[in-house]
Amino acid sequence: MDKIEEKKLLEDFCFNLKIERVKSRLTQEQLAEIVDVSKVYISNTESGKHNISITNAYKLSRAVNKTIEDLLHENS
Repeated sequence: MDKIEEKKLLEDFCFNLKIERVKSRLTQEQLAEIVDVSKVYISNTESGKHNISITNAYKLSRAVNKTIEDLLHENS
């Protein structure tokens, strides 16, 4: 997998996380509380400002009732 593909995966995950969070009627603050991270972490994650650990990807996906795979697919 090259850097372009890695970037696309991260972008898809971040975009889809935000969509699913909104669908779940969760604020960034509420999601942060569920996952035990800061609101800034959620904001930075949704805007793709940093890579995230597999552990946090798992926690975030579970919090919005999705799998990591669901969030990696474009337009989940």
